Amino acid sequence: MSPTRFALKVAPILILAAAIVGFMLLRATGPSAPPPEASERVWQVRGIEVNPVVNRPTLQLFGRTSSPQTATLRAAIEGEIDRVPVREGLTAIGGTLLVQIDASEARLNMAQREAELSEATAAVQSERLRAETDARALARERALLQIAQRGLDRARDLRTRDLGSDVAVDDAQRSLEQARLAVDAREQAVADAPSRLAQVEAREARIRATVERARLDLDRAEIRAPTNVRVVEIHVSPGERVRVGDPLLRVYSLDDLEIRASLPEVALPRITRLLGEQQPLPAQASVSGQSIRAELIRLAGETRSGEAGISAFFRVTEGAHDLPLNRFVNLQLSLPEEPDSIAVPFESLYGRDRVYRIVDGRLQGLQVERLGEIADAHVGTRALIRHPDLKSGDVLVATRLPNAVDGLRVEVDMNAPAGNR
Repeated sequence: MSPTRFALKVAPILILAAAIVGFMLLRATGPSAPPPEASERVWQVRGIEVNPVVNRPTLQLFGRTSSPQTATLRAAIEGEIDRVPVREGLTAIGGTLLVQIDASEARLNMAQREAELSEATAAVQSERLRAETDARALARERALLQIAQRGLDRARDLRTRDLGSDVAVDDAQRSLEQARLAVDAREQAVADAPSRLAQVEAREARIRATVERARLDLDRAEIRAPTNVRVVEIHVSPGERVRVGDPLLRVYSLDDLEIRASLPEVALPRITRLLGEQQPLPAQASVSGQSIRAELIRLAGETRSGEAGISAFFRVTEGAHDLPLNRFVNLQLSLPEEPDSIAVPFESLYGRDRVYRIVDGRLQGLQVERLGEIADAHVGTRALIRHPDLKSGDVLVATRLPNAVDGLRVEVDMNAPAGNR
């Protein structure tokens, strides 16, 4: 290879190597930039100033209406349905006719039983008369026995003096024995009189009971509302024949309507204590524009499957006529007043019972006592809390921070709208 051609091939490589070496020398000997200063991020939050005062907390509960007096009325007699003057969903005051069963068969049975009773009553009267007659006849037959005895004594005396015959004595003896038999029979009849009277009186009482049963069956031909009720279901129609025990209709009492709602676990100890102290625990709701008032009266004895807490039972004191059975109800339970309580927006709560106070521009976490909720017409529903270290003028965070921890640096804006970060 000629020197000229070799020089042409090596020259580009030498030039590139010289450029790389020069760049590295310039970078190594050039001035270095100062490292960037580390800066702590400041989070913009909304703050609220606390003011502990006396508040009346409430609890929002969700439940359904129920009644411990829900009954399926059944036929007590056999017969055809004459009429059903009520309809499902209608209310009826106590004593209102709900179902009428044809009472023809019941009337016939009643007439038969009354006839049997008349017969039994007559038998009792006859037995009493017989007892009185036997008592009078016994006195007369005893007198006849004494006469027969004297006749026998005279016949024997005459025979002793040879003035009478043996035939006369035998006749007198026969008369005496017949008189004795009559007295014995009458005494037996008089002695049996109480037993015979007791038997006919028992039969009369038994038949009188059947008469009362027949009268009861006659009354049961009319099924009436036992109290103020609402009709839930009707199982029969006019013309159907029913037997004893067949269901007629289902109703529930309007005078004993309840709302069953599940209490949160956190409120259970307090509610239990208030019930033990017999504190009034009123509640209110609005269903379809109708005002409902109720009162907490007891707690359930068990936790149902799928429930998070214990159920509470509220007796409806106002508006029961406007509530159907199994209706969903949003209740607002009013609790006794709580001193030194603070109303805060729900954005201030982290978890169930943690808030952050702002001290010198940094967060300080506090575990607070949840007392319930409080409704305000201007700012809506807020959580009610209490903590012994929270004083008037303290500022709490009212913004949801995804990384809220103790010591986080924040900048507070007391006038920021809710939800601003």
